[in-house]
Amino acid sequence: MEKDSAAFDGEDRLRHRTGTLGSGVGLVGVCLNYVSASKVILTDGDASTLENMKGNMEMNNLCVEQEGSQLPEENKNKVQCKYLSWEETSESDLWDCRPDLVLGADIIYDPVCVPHLIRVLSMLLRRGNNRGTNNVANKEETSNEFSSAATEVPVAYIATVIRNAETFNCFDKAAADAKLSVVNITNSEAPLSLLPYMLSYDRSSVQLLKITLLS
Repeated sequence: MEKDSAAFDGEDRLRHRTGTLGSGVGLVGVCLNYVSASKVILTDGDASTLENMKGNMEMNNLCVEQEGSQLPEENKNKVQCKYLSWEETSESDLWDCRPDLVLGADIIYDPVCVPHLIRVLSMLLRRGNNRGTNNVANKEETSNEFSSAATEVPVAYIATVIRNAETFNCFDKAAADAKLSVVNITNSEAPLSLLPYMLSYDRSSVQLLKITLLS
């Protein structure tokens, strides 16, 4: 996000509705609120994880929007924590999300879950996608992916560790079958070393993927 200068307006506010998949403890949600994303929607398919996430939001002085209610627009310190089962959710369940950006980290881990993840990504990215893309799946991208052009239609960014090549290949094939473009932007968009411990952390196995819906 720190590299996405085109996503910020003159007041340094992230001009996107942003949703996360498999949000876990909700750290990304805290960061998104810090940069004033226009809407932050955190999702997880585990009820206990979701409750823990809500508690973490409150500990960070963020207001959690409840299902069926809406906090005042002037309240900037707000997030939505939503239960989302990849296996059971429908397109109508996702209608209120309508994110411009979809973020996920380490969510490609089980071949059994891959078809459900692909289905959810397809539904989220289908919203408002009215132009095609010339991206070729799985090619290395050298241009700046975090440009204004990259956010004209819904786009997903997933950071993942390839622990099992077979699982990743399963994701790759399922994405292609669903007409999703998966572009590896790991080399062109290397993260900044913002924390001292990151200098010694081996990130060679971490891949950053940009996913869009092909026309």
